[in-house]
Amino acid sequence: MKSIFINNNRVAGDWIIAKIAEDIKREAESSGYLCRMGGYADYQAEDICYHIYYNLAIPFKSAKHNSVFITHTDDCLKERELLRIKDDFDSFICMSPEDAQFLIELGFDKAKVFGMALPVRNNYVRPVSIGIFSACYPDGRKNEQWLIDFCRLYPEARLLNFVFIGAGWEKVLQKLQENGCSFEWHNVSRKLPYEYQFQQNKLSGLDYYIYMGMDGGAMGTYDAYAMGSPLCVTYDGFHKSIPFIDYTFDSIDSFKKQILIIAKKQEERINFFLSHTNSNYFKWLERVWNNMEDNVIENTEIHCLSYDSVVEKRRKQYFPITLYRIKRIVYNNWRRIQEKSKRNLHK
Repeated sequence: MKSIFINNNRVAGDWIIAKIAEDIKREAESSGYLCRMGGYADYQAEDICYHIYYNLAIPFKSAKHNSVFITHTDDCLKERELLRIKDDFDSFICMSPEDAQFLIELGFDKAKVFGMALPVRNNYVRPVSIGIFSACYPDGRKNEQWLIDFCRLYPEARLLNFVFIGAGWEKVLQKLQENGCSFEWHNVSRKLPYEYQFQQNKLSGLDYYIYMGMDGGAMGTYDAYAMGSPLCVTYDGFHKSIPFIDYTFDSIDSFKKQILIIAKKQEERINFFLSHTNSNYFKWLERVWNNMEDNVIENTEIHCLSYDSVVEKRRKQYFPITLYRIKRIVYNNWRRIQEKSKRNLHK
């Protein structure tokens, strides 16, 4: 059984990267590895050593694989720190494919540089809420059948939460329920005290506002526009006077197309969080550390990204050198010298 040591140099765990290191430790243990975390003095000849702070990193000669995590490079001093260690480690783990490209442009060995987006720490993705604020009439004047057909034809409709305010939606909601869709219904009486403000408050919590009627427009569209809710409405009547409408339609086909765009965005959001879990991130790290043959494929996501010159871009944004930054570099160098001296004493 392989063992992993995560070298956090005993730095306080309030930094987000330290939290991610703790997540990696849990995933490693769940995958059957012996995994410990600590400072240099805590290393016990584990097979893999993962150094979290590159500016303090010193490889362990007895480790089979020394890996170092590369974080923000935002001044020329940090760039020099990076170049100092570019030949000292077996792998360099970057926070993104673009950061990996940055190291490659600096002259790092491409075979040792790996980049993947950081794992997410969220375990909840908020549903998209779409408001439909109008009464529903027996003659179908609000084109509610368009919504029923959309929910029947597209599984993506199940990713949305429809919020109805108005009377008469019983039959429509029955159809939505039969198709596995989620909804809220507020059958608000005009006699409810502050009924209009109640509706305004609901609007402020929406992700989108829909109006499907081809009957000249709805005043609720003005309300939604005032609240900043993205509009998905018929391009009809006084709606056309609104300076910016996010999604417009004038037929059942264009309605389905526009709502599907909204649903697809939510699907992509959910899939992003499902694919960037701590578990998947550790599996990727495992492939890097075990030198599996598919490392070249897993190395970066360059196939879907475009790079001109990352080094040139980053250098333009470097912070100016200040006394504080110089002191930090001097302090880190002192800590490394101290650590090396301790090791030499124990040889």
